[in-house]
Amino acid sequence: MKIKLQIKRLIEKYYLPYSKLRKLISYINKFKYEINDVYASYLSRSLRPVITPYGFMLVGSKSIHHIAMQKGTFEPAEVSLFEAEFKQSDVFVDVGANIGFYSCIAKTLGKHVIAIEPLPKNLNYLLENLSANHWDDVEIFPVGLSEKPGFATLYGASSTGASLIGSWAGASQRFKRRIAISTLDVLLGNRFASKKLFIKIDVEGVEYSVLQGSILTLGRHPKPTWVIEICLNEYHPNGMNPNYENIFNLFWNYGYSIHTADLRNLLITPCDVKRWVENGVCDSGTINYKFSSSQ
Repeated sequence: MKIKLQIKRLIEKYYLPYSKLRKLISYINKFKYEINDVYASYLSRSLRPVITPYGFMLVGSKSIHHIAMQKGTFEPAEVSLFEAEFKQSDVFVDVGANIGFYSCIAKTLGKHVIAIEPLPKNLNYLLENLSANHWDDVEIFPVGLSEKPGFATLYGASSTGASLIGSWAGASQRFKRRIAISTLDVLLGNRFASKKLFIKIDVEGVEYSVLQGSILTLGRHPKPTWVIEICLNEYHPNGMNPNYENIFNLFWNYGYSIHTADLRNLLITPCDVKRWVENGVCDSGTINYKFSSSQ
C-alpha cells in the first residue's frame, strides 16, 4: 500500500495528472488554428519565384500546397482535366483563385482570365504572379461571391482554406475579417456573348450561395463548363452540407450533365446523390465534379 502511494506521489510530482494533461492538449488544439492563421497572415515568408514545369513564374507562401504548385506536383489529375477544358474554352473564370495557379495555366494557353480572390495575402501573391509573367490583361476582382452583393465575414487565413462559413474544417472563428461580396452575374453581366466559358469554383462550403448569384450565367448559351469542389460531410461544422443535393439538382434543372472531375469521368445520376445524402457517405471517390451541357 505504501509503495502504491509513493508511486502516485512521484507521478503527481514529476508528471502532469491525466486530467490536466487532457486540458493542456485541448487548449493547444483550441488555439492551433489561431496560431496558424497569425503565422500565415503576418509571419510566414514567401517562396522565391521559380519557373514551374508549366513554363510560368510562380511565387507563394511556404505552404505545402504552394510548394507543390511550384514543383508541378499539385493536383496532377485536375491539371490534366483543366488543360483539356482550356483548349475548348474562350474564357476562364477562376472563383477562389488563390495565388493564381490555374489562372496562370490558362494564360499560358492564351485564354482570357477572370480571377476572383478575397483573401488579402493570396491576392497579393496573385498580383505578383501575374506581374512576374507580364500578364496585365487579367481581370482581377478582390471580392467574395454569394447570392447578392454586400459584405460578409471571411474566417481563417489558411492559404487554401479560408471560408465564409465559421469553423469550416474545424478552424477557429477568432481570426476573421470583413470582405466585400458580389455575384458572378454582376461581374460577368452580358459580356462574352457566344463565348465558351470554363468556370472553376473553389469556395470552401458556400458553393450553393455562389450559384444562387449565378442564375443568368447558368442559363447562358453556349452553356459554360463548371468544375466545383463540393463536400458532403468532410468539412462542414454541422456535419452534413445542407445544400449538397440542391447544388446537383440546380444543374440538372438547367440541362447539365454531371461527371466526376477526374480521369474516370464517371456519370453522376440523381439516384447517386440521393443515396449519398441518405447514407451520409459519398462513394464517388472525389469531391470535384464537372458540370457540362447535356446536349
